[in-house]
Amino acid sequence: MKVRLGYPDRIVEVDDKAVHVFNGKLVSAPLSEVVKYYLKGEGLLPPSVKAVVPDIIRVLLSTGELHGEFQPTVEYGQGLSG
Repeated sequence: MKVRLGYPDRIVEVDDKAVHVFNGKLVSAPLSEVVKYYLKGEGLLPPSVKAVVPDIIRVLLSTGELHGEFQPTVEYGQGLSG
């Protein structure tokens, strides 16, 4: 899979393993870190990559490329006993 996103001030390219952002200079980040950042708010990403994370995830979901890549987190709380 290879996807290119166009913005007025930058070019974004997503391939199977990485996200590349060109905004005067080329910055790259592993795709797994981008997904981790979106899901958990964690990960070391350059600011130019962080700015386009929601768009990248939207494209991955719409193309089905993100399906099965992660397990949803389920949290259980304590029940009230009476």
